[in-house]
Amino acid sequence: MKDALNNVNGWVTGLVTIFKSVIVFFVFAGILYPAESVDAIGGIIGLVKSFTGAGLAGLLALVVFASFSK
Repeated sequence: MKDALNNVNGWVTGLVTIFKSVIVFFVFAGILYPAESVDAIGGIIGLVKSFTGAGLAGLLALVVFASFSK
């Protein structure tokens, strides 16, 4: 059981690392080419607003979500 959880943790850590790299790429692309890129900064702001707009439950969900990205 411990090996399975370590395996899943490894996969999730790898995916989070890839997603972080993609987000950083799109943020820099948005800075360098503002007219032609995806609005990554606006998407992040929208994600945070969706969490905080749900009141205390949304704030707790945001804290849990942020704790996974350590």
